[in-house]
Amino acid sequence: MHIKSNEKKLEITKRLEELAEMGMLDNTITILNLPAANYCEKRAEMVEQPDGTLEQSCKGCVTQGIISKNRLTLEQIKNIIDFFADNYGTRFITINGRGDPFEPRLKEETLEKIRYAYTKGIQAYVFTAGNNLDEATCKFLAEHRVNVMISLYGNQFIDADFFSGKEYPSPNKPLQNKAEIAANLRRLIDTYLSTEGQIKDRADKTDITTRIGMNYVVSVKDLSDQTKIRALKEAANLNGIYFVSNTNFEPHPNADIQTQLEKLTIEYNNFHLRHSTVVNGQCQMGAGSSATVDFDGELYRCPYMSGKGDGNFIKLTTEAVKNIIEGYMQNRQYVCVMRRTLKK
Repeated sequence: MHIKSNEKKLEITKRLEELAEMGMLDNTITILNLPAANYCEKRAEMVEQPDGTLEQSCKGCVTQGIISKNRLTLEQIKNIIDFFADNYGTRFITINGRGDPFEPRLKEETLEKIRYAYTKGIQAYVFTAGNNLDEATCKFLAEHRVNVMISLYGNQFIDADFFSGKEYPSPNKPLQNKAEIAANLRRLIDTYLSTEGQIKDRADKTDITTRIGMNYVVSVKDLSDQTKIRALKEAANLNGIYFVSNTNFEPHPNADIQTQLEKLTIEYNNFHLRHSTVVNGQCQMGAGSSATVDFDGELYRCPYMSGKGDGNFIKLTTEAVKNIIEGYMQNRQYVCVMRRTLKK
């Protein structure tokens, strides 16, 4: 499989690879996942189907059933960041696995997580579908060197022409305001391009990394017609954006079709990586050198997990928390703990 010279690698991806080469992913928690409470305005957005019916823009999102209550205070969140930085050499925090981290009830908390981690030398990686990205937020993210993954799962109208200034409609609610979302995403990209560090030449000048990525979830339609995904990937790369595609967490009921979908994702992923935090075939975010402290303090391996966790950071003794984390560090048998795929 050919890798095109204009493909970009997300900065966190490259840094994780470098840490792995130095043996620094072993016996550490390199990534601390700090999901926000599960609030998201996209669930009120509807898109019109070919038969005229309306469907939720993000129908099928794996996080929709998660109920948020008993949220941690900012002081507790800062203490958690301190704990992992001081005890496990944590290099990154991620804010993902739930709804929109910039939803109005969450935005200030999200920005404070990023700001505080930054003072500790910890870089942030945030996932967003593009709602609530005003100018001040985009500038803050760029100045704090945040890696941002743009989710296209609920924004299936985004195509290659997005990058050439295509105008999108702005219908009345409940229909999805495509024009507003597109404007937000363009604002984010433009802000990073005009702020120091969005695209950073490596010291040896042989590789280029980016701090913005796009995530595309493949469907059966892509198996029969790959025009959209091919053009979108090429346009993203030409505009300095990392491109990655995934399958749904829930596998297709037809095993042969699921296999085809998985092959398709690898074909259209930059550098044929499975996703942005895979190193040596293993997801470092949820199965490798990582741990998750949920919005309410529950401990998990993967930020997409929910329900009964492995204990609560706030309620447990320090020794008990360390025992749980040590267990995560010793049990790294899965490629992806959500999909329950074992390492070969």
